Amino acid sequence: MTRTRTSFRSLARWYWPYVRPFRAKLALVSLGLAIVLACQALIPLTVESLMHHGHWETRPVLFLVAMVIIQLGIGHVAHVGGHAIASSSATLLRIRIFRRTMNSDTLHGQGLARSSVVSRHTTDVDHVSEAFEQSVNNGIPGILRVVISLALLTVLSWPAGIVMTIASLLFVLLRASIGRSVARADRARLDASSRVGESVDETLSAPRVIAGLHLTPWLERRFARRAEDLEHASHRLGGRLAGLITGAHAAGLAGLLAVVFFGIAIGGSGLASVAAALLYVEGVVKGLEALPAWVRDVQLAFVSRDRIDQILISPVGGRLEEARMQLPRGEDIAPPPGTTALVTAPGLDPDTVLAVLVGGDSIEDWRLSLDGHPIRRAGVKESAWHVPVEPLTFNASIHDYLTEQAPGTTPEHITHLLDELGLGHLDRSVGTDIAIGAAGSGLSIDERQRLALAIALAVADQGRCDTLLIGPIQALTEVESARVLLSTIASHDVRTIVVSARTSEIAAALDHVIYSTETEMKQGTHEQMLLDDSTYADLWATRLSNDDVDLAVLGIPDDARTSMLTQLVTERHRAGETIYQAGSPADRIFFIVAGSVEILAVDSSGRTARVALLGPGSHCGDLRLTPGEVRSETAVAVEDAIVRTLSRTAISAGMGGMLDRTDAERRILSRLLRVGPQTLEQLTAESGLEPTPVLTALRMLESDGAIENVGDTYAVVSTRSTRPRGDDLWERLF
Repeated sequence: MTRTRTSFRSLARWYWPYVRPFRAKLALVSLGLAIVLACQALIPLTVESLMHHGHWETRPVLFLVAMVIIQLGIGHVAHVGGHAIASSSATLLRIRIFRRTMNSDTLHGQGLARSSVVSRHTTDVDHVSEAFEQSVNNGIPGILRVVISLALLTVLSWPAGIVMTIASLLFVLLRASIGRSVARADRARLDASSRVGESVDETLSAPRVIAGLHLTPWLERRFARRAEDLEHASHRLGGRLAGLITGAHAAGLAGLLAVVFFGIAIGGSGLASVAAALLYVEGVVKGLEALPAWVRDVQLAFVSRDRIDQILISPVGGRLEEARMQLPRGEDIAPPPGTTALVTAPGLDPDTVLAVLVGGDSIEDWRLSLDGHPIRRAGVKESAWHVPVEPLTFNASIHDYLTEQAPGTTPEHITHLLDELGLGHLDRSVGTDIAIGAAGSGLSIDERQRLALAIALAVADQGRCDTLLIGPIQALTEVESARVLLSTIASHDVRTIVVSARTSEIAAALDHVIYSTETEMKQGTHEQMLLDDSTYADLWATRLSNDDVDLAVLGIPDDARTSMLTQLVTERHRAGETIYQAGSPADRIFFIVAGSVEILAVDSSGRTARVALLGPGSHCGDLRLTPGEVRSETAVAVEDAIVRTLSRTAISAGMGGMLDRTDAERRILSRLLRVGPQTLEQLTAESGLEPTPVLTALRMLESDGAIENVGDTYAVVSTRSTRPRGDDLWERLF
């Protein structure tokens, strides 16, 4: 988009809607500046008159002093007022751009990257705001001052060369003093500006989680608070600058009074002409000095206006409709009550399909994100909550995350939710009131995804979540861990739960299946779909290659290794992402397939240092001696990395021969491996099975020697014949 009109008038007309709410204050500022200009024009004439007569005249002297005081006082107020109008109008523009970014039909295809969108919210708005302020406080008054000073200067004749040199030196010294004095205030304003930019960047980085968890109102309030903080920091900076400018003027005018009184004392009309001429020359110099900066600011404002308009005047229409038509049609498929597995064909994004399942049928209910993802608009299907694979990226505390979306959530409830979802270590190590870091960097992707799930469950506990959609998050990739987590989710008050299933075991464990291709969706049970749809059956026959993982390094025996290869989970981490951190549960081992990972640990002096750099073929995250222990080191992806993970539960299950057992036997063994010996009543209550299947499974496990009955409790038999390295791992696991 290219503009041909770059006149100051066109820029002023474009910016006027944001200034209009403050037009009364603008009128007062303009009146004040007019009074200041009048004083600046009259002071030299009064000085010339006093010094020309060469004797004391009370009334003119008092008039001169009054004009000096009026110029200082009103000039200070006018500068503060002009800065306040610029800051407040900029806040209105920032909020409008932010809302447009959140809710525009499409920004995709406009040549906009995330970084450029952020700069439009910060740097470009600053350019426009500064151009307005310079125009009100310096540009227009500077032009008028030059015109007035030149007109009056022509009636005088004066030799002012040496005086102009002295005045120029004083001006340079004053500028240096101002630069030193405002450093702290300038730093505070830049910090506030960075927080505004951070909010925008966070929003652009997680559009699907914002739509899925209905975070828009919170983020708008959060952005408005940060924009207001920036406004207040700008006010403080402007006040200090105005004070310094007023002090500089006071020094110059005090010197003027000294010259006047000295001239009156010594007499002589020649000195009067020189003093008056000096004042007009100073007016010309000051006016001309203000023009280059003002012109530069106006030129930057022209460019920034055009860049901002790329967001405010984004095209609406064809691309969104075209994208919507290319999505699988889900209007006739309503997720049934209970638990449903969503299975998607290769190349189809599960989170997009989940959004289609509960999105509105009307094109007005959708928008495209900057990256081209179809997103539900704010307020559409508010009873449906979506936890996508996209992790939370906002620099807020866990307490803020939960209480903003579920007001009234108590600290006790927060602690309970975190414990349920495997995040209890965060409550103990990080705390719920500490921000998790820019872009969520203080937590791993798995922890941020679980936190998003905690938000949805907190809302469900308040009766506001009827349908819960869960994308292919890491916590649901490993079968046995997924069973436990799904059981936890089902214990909350949610009528319909839809989960993106990445393994056939999870698909079989849920009540229903929705299978989506690029053009259509089908619904049934896992068993029905396997029989009726050949493409669905072929989908589960295709698995990732396991040649890149050598389980022999763990000492796992040959007879268990093959079955455990099917339990590997593939994860992708971008450079700089935390894979796991110190203090998190030691529940998985990581095999590096591609990229590199650095291991960080805290040394004896308390400093974090790199202790290892691992590449493909290496593994990290060794399991600790006993269940429940936490990691002592942090793993971070140095470059984009692919890892295959194997959980403690999968290793325990494989070495115990659990992977080849019935579903009931696997549930019981999984329970005993996680929590230790259990009674029949406890196993029945926790497994979700009827008493008869539980008793049958227990008899089979006892007959195989997998468990033993000691009194009223059942426990895993932890002895088996393995190679020495397998014995070592078995002991470490139990």
